[in-house]
Amino acid sequence: MQSEVIVNVNNIYKYFGELKVLKGVSCNIKKGEKVVMIGPSGSGKSTLLRCMNLLEEPTYGEVWMEGRLLTSPDPYLHFDVIRASETYLKLFEKRKAEHPMETESESDAAVISDIKLNDLLKKHEGKAYRTLLKKIEKENRTNINLARRDMGMVFQHFNLFNNLTVMNNITLAPTQLGIMSKAEAEARGAELLERIGLLDKKDEYPSRLSGGQKQRIAIVRALAMNPTVMLFDEPTSALDPEMVGEVLDLMRDLADSGMTMVVVTHEMGFAREVADRILFMSDGQIVEEAPPAEFFADPKTARAKQFLQCVL
Repeated sequence: MQSEVIVNVNNIYKYFGELKVLKGVSCNIKKGEKVVMIGPSGSGKSTLLRCMNLLEEPTYGEVWMEGRLLTSPDPYLHFDVIRASETYLKLFEKRKAEHPMETESESDAAVISDIKLNDLLKKHEGKAYRTLLKKIEKENRTNINLARRDMGMVFQHFNLFNNLTVMNNITLAPTQLGIMSKAEAEARGAELLERIGLLDKKDEYPSRLSGGQKQRIAIVRALAMNPTVMLFDEPTSALDPEMVGEVLDLMRDLADSGMTMVVVTHEMGFAREVADRILFMSDGQIVEEAPPAEFFADPKTARAKQFLQCVL
């Protein structure tokens, strides 16, 4: 039986003005899977991660989580929407007249390709087209703030609130969102802090903690929401070398517990040891995907081979 897909990333493009950071990225994250994204700086790894929970809104494409649409619907991923448009109907009739020997499916494929390639729906369609998109959105789209409860995020620079104690950092979101009472959130916070050996720091402020302690508490803060999936955006890159191990140990514990994880990292040892699957990114695309043993022993693309020669 195929594992349940938790996150589905479908043909994501992300542009910042003229800069095209992601160029048609698609991937699935399955329940309990540990997926590690690696690649050179500027390849789009962190942007892809941020698109997963809409900290960045994709320019094109869709992100789904457990059957819920997080992004606006992308018409070019819904062929029924394309085929219902006036643009399609006109182009299909024209195509059939110009290519009478084509089959229906061949003409259909050519017209859909032309519409997608030239962005013709956005250029020509009006109210009827927007109505179809709204129908998809109404039937499938979820409140992103609700979805984020199930998608924990750990950042490179911790993002703890310096004016709050450790315990208040952990309990803020569950109590503000009404997920837990203050007493329940504090009990959960104490349980998690004890798990990582930092219960004695619950009343400290972040400024009095080491980088490794801050990052472990940032992870605990995300775990306090009982997420379905955890996203890690280079969680050790801002740490002194001696502090990296304590954060990676906690992440290994999470992996061993069965947590679904997507990790952007430059820690190749961690990727080799923990990942179920490596996604290698370059120039805004996933150019190679394989289990770690296969990827590190025998990368298939020249770009992956070049990257591994530099980092290993």
